[in-house]
Amino acid sequence: MAPARSVPAHRSPPLKWLALAILAASMCVLFALPRAGQAQALSIHVIQRADAQALVPVIRPLLPEGGYVNAYQGKLIIRTSTANFDEILAALGDMPEAPRTVAVHLRRRAGGESAGGGIRVGPGGVSAGAGSVTRQRQDDYRINTLSGHAAAIGQGTLVALTGTQYPALMSLRQGIEVRPMLTGDGRVRLDIAQRFERPAGGGTAEIQGAASTLMMVPGQWQPLGAITVTEDSSAAGLGGADRHSERLSLPLEVKVELQGD
Repeated sequence: MAPARSVPAHRSPPLKWLALAILAASMCVLFALPRAGQAQALSIHVIQRADAQALVPVIRPLLPEGGYVNAYQGKLIIRTSTANFDEILAALGDMPEAPRTVAVHLRRRAGGESAGGGIRVGPGGVSAGAGSVTRQRQDDYRINTLSGHAAAIGQGTLVALTGTQYPALMSLRQGIEVRPMLTGDGRVRLDIAQRFERPAGGGTAEIQGAASTLMMVPGQWQPLGAITVTEDSSAAGLGGADRHSERLSLPLEVKVELQGD
């Protein structure tokens, strides 16, 4: 019987191990890709800044590929990744928001009309007469201030008022006090107070004022308020009759403008 022949152990060629190593590395890359893609997912972020338009060229170079930034009515609209958005917020934290200059206009138009007539009975007979007087006056005020800061403009007169044992000195002022605040939607929240005081003759004074808070659209006149007074009087006697009517109209209008637009 022929002796049994020994069979040498089978050895895998080096190429097989190399192929297995490449396959394993490829699978690791495939598993890692979704996570990397998820980290770079882009979404929309909104930041309210009054100086949004000026920040657009500052933010644009910081964005990743596929990101964008735009400004609309005091807001920054940014499409970027979450990580990049955090970096942008950190950068904006070192750039405080620059307050805008706001111009506030107030227009005060006073108009009045008085009319009267009467009949007189005298030695020469009966006479009749009538007449009317129209008065118009307009006062315009303007003042500039920074958004969020108070400002005032006006003038005054010191007069002595009678009617008491000792005349009293009174300061009569005409002007406005304002505090504008620019909001995120491009409008202006305006706190405003207005005074118009003047001597009326005979030791008396005429005093008129108004105060309110309004939401303003820049560039548009908006009513602040109005005063309308109508007065009628009549008298009759043996010597004749008289009739008198008077009407006063006082509309107040205000407008704001953003400087630098």
